[in-house]
Amino acid sequence: MRYKVDNDTPHERKARIRSMFNSIVDGYDRANRILSLGIDRSWRKTVVQHCECKPSDVVLDICCGTGDISALIRGTGAQVVSLDFSENMIQKGRQKGNIDDLATVADASKLPFKDSIFTKVCISFGIRNIPDIDIFLAEVYRVLRPGGTFVILELTRPRYNIFRLLYFFYLYTILPVIGGMIAGSFNAYRYLSKTIHTFIDPVTLTAIQEKHGFIDITHKSMTLSIATIYISKKPPVDTSFLSIPLSKPSHPNNVIIH
Repeated sequence: MRYKVDNDTPHERKARIRSMFNSIVDGYDRANRILSLGIDRSWRKTVVQHCECKPSDVVLDICCGTGDISALIRGTGAQVVSLDFSENMIQKGRQKGNIDDLATVADASKLPFKDSIFTKVCISFGIRNIPDIDIFLAEVYRVLRPGGTFVILELTRPRYNIFRLLYFFYLYTILPVIGGMIAGSFNAYRYLSKTIHTFIDPVTLTAIQEKHGFIDITHKSMTLSIATIYISKKPPVDTSFLSIPLSKPSHPNNVIIH
């Protein structure tokens, strides 16, 4: 399943992705460590560094998985709300002690929170699982306070030709086999390979963020550009009226906490 932008009818695709993540939860973290040779830990720490969390911050960790980044954010003294559409991932994160009671199972494109409630929002290895990316970015903008920071971490394609060829060989031959053996689903890691290969490139993703009103957008490649971190801001004064209008889903008035 290749990555495809679908802002209109993403529901069936999302249901398949949710079912896939619910099925691999037991081996998910171990597969991440082995497949990245442990480098994913340093990438996650970089996300938290760029969030520049303070004890007064309220941070939303979207697509939190089992909560590795949520735990790092909590270690800074900030309050963190962990969100994922996979209930099994949230439960596993609670068992690990990474996720506390400030957590919710919800769709990242239908955030069940008030406007302008979070000082920081982050998403790691999750945005390429969101087909309705325009609706998602509009939602992040909505819940982020004016002047707040938005940080994205995602796997990307190497820019250097020789390494790129080696990386794609690894992506399509080695990764699905090892990931499938560890996590118990070869299809899940074939999906991972295809979405890495076909997800929006950094320049285009930066342009889409800008379209939705984010400012001061930068992106930085890491580890021979196999991962990229994006940092942006919501303007101190809300200029969302300049963005392309999108239909806005209804939301409850209060934070949903399970």
